[in-house]
Amino acid sequence: MKGASLGYLTREGFRNIWVNRLLTLATVFVLVSCLVIVGSGTLIYLNITSALDVIGAQNVIMVFIEDGSSQEQMDSLKVQLEALGNVDKVEFVPKEDAFERQKAEYGEKAALLDGLSADILPDAYKVTVKDLEQFDATADSIKGLEYVLQIRENSELAGKIASIRNAVSYVCIGIVAVLFFVSLFIVSNTIRITIFNRRLEISIMKAVGATNMFIRWPFIVEGMLLGVFSAVIALVVEYGLYSVACIWLSDVMAMIGGSVVSFADYILVIFGIFMFIGIFIGSFGSLISLNKYLKEHSNVVDND
Repeated sequence: MKGASLGYLTREGFRNIWVNRLLTLATVFVLVSCLVIVGSGTLIYLNITSALDVIGAQNVIMVFIEDGSSQEQMDSLKVQLEALGNVDKVEFVPKEDAFERQKAEYGEKAALLDGLSADILPDAYKVTVKDLEQFDATADSIKGLEYVLQIRENSELAGKIASIRNAVSYVCIGIVAVLFFVSLFIVSNTIRITIFNRRLEISIMKAVGATNMFIRWPFIVEGMLLGVFSAVIALVVEYGLYSVACIWLSDVMAMIGGSVVSFADYILVIFGIFMFIGIFIGSFGSLISLNKYLKEHSNVVDND
C-alpha cells in the first residue's frame, strides 16, 4: 500500500468509529468492563502479596546462642547467619531485652518472675528469611552452625503463607486468561456486526480489485483505537473504584500492621497492561472477524 492509500484508510478507521457509534459504545463498554476486572484482580493480588509479606516478615527464626559464648564467637555466628543465601536480616536480641519482653507479656502475673534475672535466658539472633518456600531448608542450615544452642521457628505457618501466595498467583493468572479470551470473543463478534452492516461497501471494494489488506486496514485501525479509548476509560474507572475500596482495605491492612498498595506506584504498569490488552484484543478481534467474513463471502484469491 502506498502512503496516500495508508493515510486514507487510517482516516476511514477514525471515521468508522463515529459512523458506527452505537456499536463502538458497545465494544468499548465490553472492553472497559473486562479491563477493570483485570485491573481489580491485579490490585487485589498486589495487596494480598503485600499482606503476606507483612505476615511473612513476622515469621522469623529465633536463634539462641550457646551459654558462655564470647563476643567473638557471637560475632562469628552472625557472620555465618548472614552468609546463608535465604537470610534477609539478622538482628541481635540481648537476653535483657527478651526478659523485659517476657515480663510485659505476663502482665499482672509478672510478679511470678520476681527474684529471677535475665541470666535465665540466652542471647539470641532474630533471623528474617527472604523466601518462605525455603524456610525449612534455612532452618536446617542454621541448626548445623557453631555456637547455636537451639532455634525456635514456625515452619507450618511459613508453609501456609507460601501456599496461599502460590494459590493467589494461579487464581489471578487464570482469571486474566479467561477474561482475555472472553473479551476477544465478544469484541470479535461485536465487530463482526459492524462488518455485516458494511457488507455492500466491502463487496464493492472487492469488485473493483481492492486487496484484502486494503479492506482490512480500516478495521484494524478501528480496533486499535477502540482498545486505546477503552484503556484510558478503564484506568479512570479503576482509579475511582480503588479509591473507594481503599477506605475498607486500609482498616483491614492496618490490623496486620501493613498498608494499602498505592495506585500511583503502579499506575504506569496498570495502564501499560490495559493498553496492551485493549489494543491487542481490538485489532486482533477485528482481524479475526474480517478474515472470517472474507473467507465466507469471497471467492477472490487473497492478493495482498
